Amino acid sequence: MRSIVIGGGVAGLAAAIQLAADGHEVMLVERRDILGGRVRMREKSRWLLDPGLHLLRRKGAMNQLLRKLRAPRVLGPRWDERNFNPIGCDKRRALAALTAMSTELMPDKTPQFVIPRGGWSSLVGRMIAAANQVGVTFDPGSTAESLKLDSSGRVSSVRISGKDIECDAVVLATPPSVSARLLESAGLDTSPLDACTEHRVAALDVALEGRPMRPFSGLFDEESGIVAVDMTSPDRIPEGVDPDSCTILHAVNLSGHGPEALAEIKQLLDSRCSGWRNMTSSRRSTESILLHPCSHEQRVDATAYIDAGISLAGAHVISDYYLSDAAVDTGRAAAKALTKNH
Repeated sequence: MRSIVIGGGVAGLAAAIQLAADGHEVMLVERRDILGGRVRMREKSRWLLDPGLHLLRRKGAMNQLLRKLRAPRVLGPRWDERNFNPIGCDKRRALAALTAMSTELMPDKTPQFVIPRGGWSSLVGRMIAAANQVGVTFDPGSTAESLKLDSSGRVSSVRISGKDIECDAVVLATPPSVSARLLESAGLDTSPLDACTEHRVAALDVALEGRPMRPFSGLFDEESGIVAVDMTSPDRIPEGVDPDSCTILHAVNLSGHGPEALAEIKQLLDSRCSGWRNMTSSRRSTESILLHPCSHEQRVDATAYIDAGISLAGAHVISDYYLSDAAVDTGRAAAKALTKNH
């Protein structure tokens, strides 16, 4: 059975690994020249600055997959939730916002978090290595342009950069708008995906030669919707610098994006982490970045197109998890659904 996974982010990699493990011949197509999606971007610096706030959930889907892959030294130090500082709310509310990265959701349980060893990009690198080991074929720098169905209504080929590639099944591990465009090319109803509304945020990633947040491990401000977390660990600090005198700080404005939202992050840090600007060694400011591809209520069914041999994966697909954990969970579930349906 030949399967094509469209999208080389976390969801696509998880789907490709699962399909190959289940005996499929797998091709993974990614329009960028590099796999891993947004989490593979890294500023060139002596400091290890993840692109955004990426804590690893100890019992989350990502960690479960990495353990199955026997990825060594995955878990870094435990992040200290006991010293997370709620401002204008109680700690349960603050930790819920951190768990779902949303001011609107209240998860039933708050997981234990760890700081990924080697950074989030390293974890994705382990997924890429695992996909290589199980025989996944990669086609980076190529664009999936359309899908074709046979007379029975099942997918028969994908047009990739001007060439028709035959297949028996497809995983769409792409944003809702891209998945909708591909499904529409095959004459399929895209209304569930068309309803998805992006949630974009402003973010600030900064390396500080100082500890202005002490004694706290992070903070959440209810009024502004800003969450900031100290993700310092020895492997993220340049050689010769004392980790106990440095801070790797990631902050996100969950309430909005744009220049004003970014300015609000800096203003909050000014009031709560006095002097941080003078301690800055490396900084990445992002006025607008996609956090959630849709609202919780807009998430779609992975198997909505399973009769056509197509399944969906990504954080916009229904899952018990959030963010990257949801991407891994839905990627694996999409692969299993196709194997079962074949």
